[in-house]
Amino acid sequence: MHLPSTRTLHAFVTTAQLGSLAAASARVAMSVPALSRRLAGLEKALGVRLLERVPRGVVLTSAGSDYLAHAVAVLDRLQAAAAELQQDAMIVRVTTIPAFATRWLLPRLPAFSARHPGIEVDVRTSIAFERVDVGQYDFAVRLALDREMRTKPLLPIHLLPVWSAAHPRAIKYPKDVLHHPLLGPDHRPEFWQEWLHGVGLGDQAVRPREIDALLLYEQTLSGAGVAIGIEPLVSGLLGDRRLNALTAHRQRSERSFFLIEPAEMRTPAARLFREWLRHEAQG
Repeated sequence: MHLPSTRTLHAFVTTAQLGSLAAASARVAMSVPALSRRLAGLEKALGVRLLERVPRGVVLTSAGSDYLAHAVAVLDRLQAAAAELQQDAMIVRVTTIPAFATRWLLPRLPAFSARHPGIEVDVRTSIAFERVDVGQYDFAVRLALDREMRTKPLLPIHLLPVWSAAHPRAIKYPKDVLHHPLLGPDHRPEFWQEWLHGVGLGDQAVRPREIDALLLYEQTLSGAGVAIGIEPLVSGLLGDRRLNALTAHRQRSERSFFLIEPAEMRTPAARLFREWLRHEAQG
């Protein structure tokens, strides 16, 4: 036996609840003859009478009453499933490293929410390189070597020494930083050596104090030392002049932030977020 369509179930439930073919036909946008044929086809497929005609309309048979309860339950479950899917389609799930989330992404999200108030962005942080083709996330933003990636960077990284504006230091030239305590992110200790190499000081062996990336610039602001600044993560602190920097000796890193996305975009909300994110990155 063929299962009845949702439209047929809806037609039956509506007719049973209203007790009138004329009233039900208007509700389900079907002519009375077309509705009668659809209900007759359902009864034929089930092999039982569901409705009896009476002078003032139709009434349920005993079998019809039992079938109505099941039909209502099925339609309710389908409606709930559809609502859940629609709600899920308005959630964009993003994973990235904690420092990028805190210093770059989260401060910008209110602008996205104001533009698209119906879309929720769920940001999760992790240092692991999660795959986005297995359904858990719509996007990942990750730090990677340019030469290892096949796509264009979302945000290129530039390196430069930074220190607290509230704790001035005698730093005018690249070699001056060697006379101060050096601070670096614990997960990327090579950033200092990369910058030193770029300014012609690659032969200098340094051992920066490694600090949790989330706390690195807080420690720097407190005057703990000179940190390797990672643009765009320090752009806000430089913009409001809380940090000083050797801006004339900014060096392009071999690494960038990349947007990792599935081969097929899952939802319109995800596409809107991707467009917004790329626009923000272009600045």
